[in-house]
Amino acid sequence: MESFHLSVARAVNDGIFKGLRITSSSSLSHIFYADDTVFIGEWSIENLDNLLKILNCFHLASGLCINVNKSHVLGVSVPLDIVRQGALRIGCEVMQTPLKYLGVMVKTLSIGGRLTLLKSVLGAVLIYNMSLFKAPKCVLHELERLRNNFFKGGDSQDSKITWVAWVNVLSSKKNEGLGVSSFFALNRALLLKWVWRYLVQDGSLWYHIISVIYGSRLECHSRNTLSPWGVILREVHQLASKGFNFHSHCKIRVGDGLNTRFWFDTWILDLSLNVRFPRLFALELDKDISVAAKWSAPSFDASFRRQVRDGVERNQWSALLHMLSTITLSSSSDRYFCDLNDDGAYRVKDIRSELDDLFLHSSAVANRWVNLVPIKVNIFTWRVSLDRLPTRGNLISRGVTLDSPLCPICELSHEDSSHLFFSCELGKSISQRICRWRNIQWEEVSSFVDWFTWFGFIRLPSKIKAVLEGVFYSAWWHVWSFRNKLIFDSSPPRRSVIFDDLVSASFNWHLSDHRPILLREFNTDYGATPFRLFHSWFDFQGFDDMITQTWNPISLNDSNAMVRFKKKLQALKKVIRLWIGNYKRNQMNRTTDIK
Repeated sequence: MESFHLSVARAVNDGIFKGLRITSSSSLSHIFYADDTVFIGEWSIENLDNLLKILNCFHLASGLCINVNKSHVLGVSVPLDIVRQGALRIGCEVMQTPLKYLGVMVKTLSIGGRLTLLKSVLGAVLIYNMSLFKAPKCVLHELERLRNNFFKGGDSQDSKITWVAWVNVLSSKKNEGLGVSSFFALNRALLLKWVWRYLVQDGSLWYHIISVIYGSRLECHSRNTLSPWGVILREVHQLASKGFNFHSHCKIRVGDGLNTRFWFDTWILDLSLNVRFPRLFALELDKDISVAAKWSAPSFDASFRRQVRDGVERNQWSALLHMLSTITLSSSSDRYFCDLNDDGAYRVKDIRSELDDLFLHSSAVANRWVNLVPIKVNIFTWRVSLDRLPTRGNLISRGVTLDSPLCPICELSHEDSSHLFFSCELGKSISQRICRWRNIQWEEVSSFVDWFTWFGFIRLPSKIKAVLEGVFYSAWWHVWSFRNKLIFDSSPPRRSVIFDDLVSASFNWHLSDHRPILLREFNTDYGATPFRLFHSWFDFQGFDDMITQTWNPISLNDSNAMVRFKKKLQALKKVIRLWIGNYKRNQMNRTTDIK
């Protein structure tokens, strides 16, 4: 791309291709974005022909050819028939707007997969447009509606029950959400990055163009223009009026003080000195004096129109001198830094999080998230904590007619999340077996809040406690799966194998996540059952890979899941003994060779 850029730039300098004239001394002719190239120039047949010649020469010289079939031409304020003639001359198509993007088949994805796509793909497809233009509220609302429908697993024709408000899904995990983040925050954070780029004076062509049009001082730029830059500046002002002061997060780390204004710039604490010391600022003759000029003067009040008087002026003067006594200039240049992170760089993610925390749902309770279990299980537990599952109680409250409101498992009480997982005999029995697994005293709980309080008092190493929490999450997932099979499957599921499936699934989930976990033996009716987490040999190089490569290929035919699991463990233990024996022998041989 660099050689292509040089070729086009030379053609522009020689007048072969005429770009868009911005000022008398600068023009814009081409833009590279990822693997795409955008040519911008005056509309004329001669300009089109010269562009084709440039592309052909580059092809002959480098062997790289533009794919004309994927190219488009767009004429701004040019009649459509003339644009079509130009497209025919090039051999490409006329650009049609709005652009269309390929869709994704929703029903092939789990809710965990949909959440991943929301964050990684659907939240990024509009970055280019959102980084240039302020999106209207109606557009943002429609985009969020489409994302909400996608997350629920529906399409434009489906009408599904919304169990969790979309604003809660968008909220960060520390605010009891899923951390998807809003398009509003993304759009504004991308726009604010242009203000940051202007503040740091990156020396780009864009910076020079803005300076030529609006002036070199940002505070003097007009917000009343209809240009994209004026829209961005108005948005900065509007966000400040709503509680987010962007400029308060853009601070100056003073070096030599040459590019920092003593009174107007925020370079000490959180306020500019003209705001902190208004009486002293009124005495200043040179309002735009730099920090370096102040330091080089005989005294800090040398540029005042008169001496400081007693009273308020004297108090402010003493406070100013005390602040300045802590400052030392250096030979490095002044530079801006963002105070939202440790390294001072501007990150869209940081601004986005700040805006979401300000405008979205806030909560004093953080969302529990265990990385050891699949995303879908974490989302399920999140819904359990909010009581947002399609239980019979919740369905009836939303106007759905059912034959019975009772729990389909015990048929004794109304079904809700608290009963199903914490009061129903099936849910309680599985929780009790998990506690016996770990030799933990189980306490009767009646809701997720009670369980969370009880779990918080358990004293275990952090890693082991995280795995134990993941086991409880998996248990609730299996109870819910059993409940659904009991209602919708033609043949009733076997209650006796739920705990066995829980143990086997949890172990396989850990292996698939490259976090192998071995458990110490604990005698049950089925024989030796795995329990203790984190085998000590996992600290040795190669043991982790050996466990994963050995476990997955083992295939046994047995109707009982726990028996299959036990046999797989026995086969794995044999391989472990051989591996440890070989490792020790190799270590002994190395020691002998050294001697």
